Amino acid sequence: MGLSMVFRTFRLCIILGVLFFFEQNDVGSGEVLRPRGVSLSNGSGTVPFSFVNDDYCDCEDGSDEPGTAACPNSVFHCTNAGHRPKEIPSSWVNDGICDCCDTSDEYNSSSDCVNNCIELGRAAREEANRQRELLDKGYNLRLELSKQGKEKREEHKARIEKLKKEQEDAQKIKEEKEELRKEAEEKEKAALDKYKAEEDEKKRQKDELEMLQQQQQERANAEDAFNNLDVNEDGIITVNELQLFRKFDQNGDGVVSEEEAKFFLHMKEEMELEEFITTGWMIMKPIYMMDRMTTPEPPLVRPPPEETNEVTESYTDGEIQENQIEHEEPVEGDSSEEEEGEHHKDVEDDDELDDEEFDDEIPHPPSKEDDSKPPEKQEPKYDEETQKLIDAANEAREEFSKAEHEYRRISDDIRNVEQILEVDFGPEEEFATLKGQCFEFTDREYVYALCPFDRTSQRPKAGGSDTSLGYWGRWIGPEENKYSKMKFEGGVTCWNGPARSVVVNLHCGVENVLSAASEPSRCEYLFEFTTPAVCFTPPNQMDDKEHVHTEL
Repeated sequence: MGLSMVFRTFRLCIILGVLFFFEQNDVGSGEVLRPRGVSLSNGSGTVPFSFVNDDYCDCEDGSDEPGTAACPNSVFHCTNAGHRPKEIPSSWVNDGICDCCDTSDEYNSSSDCVNNCIELGRAAREEANRQRELLDKGYNLRLELSKQGKEKREEHKARIEKLKKEQEDAQKIKEEKEELRKEAEEKEKAALDKYKAEEDEKKRQKDELEMLQQQQQERANAEDAFNNLDVNEDGIITVNELQLFRKFDQNGDGVVSEEEAKFFLHMKEEMELEEFITTGWMIMKPIYMMDRMTTPEPPLVRPPPEETNEVTESYTDGEIQENQIEHEEPVEGDSSEEEEGEHHKDVEDDDELDDEEFDDEIPHPPSKEDDSKPPEKQEPKYDEETQKLIDAANEAREEFSKAEHEYRRISDDIRNVEQILEVDFGPEEEFATLKGQCFEFTDREYVYALCPFDRTSQRPKAGGSDTSLGYWGRWIGPEENKYSKMKFEGGVTCWNGPARSVVVNLHCGVENVLSAASEPSRCEYLFEFTTPAVCFTPPNQMDDKEHVHTEL
């Protein structure tokens, strides 16, 4: 096999290396020889070296055309000795713009490119060292935060145990106070029941006495009315006698008819005293008592002899006249004026009574005379023994209330601490110290607040009340980095929109800082928060993980 056939079967990176060794590179330069723009790791097949950069894509990965735009996926490798290697699209090669710091991408252009990889590499290393120092400090701070978080958890656990013991003691005290309260209340109830029974008996006796007095008074009123209506004093009230009294004129025609008189005698001709008291007085009382305050009125007219034989036998003309004079007061004007006057007097009396009652309801400032008088000593409502039992029951109730309040307070404390222990503060409790702190960020319009594991809010920069953007929900970072994102939910509902919510991106840093806040979507906010708590990877492990070949 000839030498040309060997070249055709070598892998591309070797072929190109030989080619460019003769065409482009100095053997004594010490640089690894390869085609311009090709990485040492490239080479996916075998092609003749004449196919390289011939503006035709022969390899699927585009590695045969690093210096042309023939392959859409072709890339040009910038060696960038002294700095980081870089790959750019092949279409950028020889376009007059320096994309590689070693100027290798502009080998055929007339651009004035300067190789500044050494300077850029030095600056990059200085920045990397600075970042490494910050990360190192952040990682150490995270370790300290983790230590404090674990200490807090242990403190909470110890507090739970202490509170539970206090709860047991408070429960016993509460039960003891409850028993004492029940005993005191039973004694109080027995005393009050006895007192109430005595009071009820006194009231019953008083009511019976008042009822008896009312009945006696009612009987007296009925007897008085009967005697007044019994004109001939024969112990019987007749229809004729009732016709003598104007008050029984119901239709106002000036005459008491027989029917009107019978109505007040339950449609009877006559009625004796006992029957009058039990039946007749009930229907007559409203009419009779209407003008009870006035003097008895005289008969309307002298009844005809044929209708009032009984009366004329008892009363002569002179006796009726004498009786009329005896009971009638001299008045001026007709009867209607008299009734109107009486009515006016009654109205005035009622007004005076109303004024007195109304006046009693209006509080008046005490007079000097009232100030000088010692306050009247009120009679005790209960006897001394009953009052002592009431006071003891009140004291027992107060003691039980205090014990119950203390038990509830301890129970609430236990519940609050248990809720804190249920919060996920990270795999090593590194986020625990953020609980109870709040951080703010101010932009041109609003002041945003982040209180980790609690709430988020915003308020106008010019002043105003806070608007809730959401309350602590959960961690929502990806599976490999769960603790890189927080979610706050259930904020104030937007007008015709969802409830406000916040996603918080966490970044490694040496300080706890809320560095940015925005609203990328309506009612959905995005916060950027820097904290040492997310500096998970030690700097030395990070260097091993992120190390790249500098090709120095």
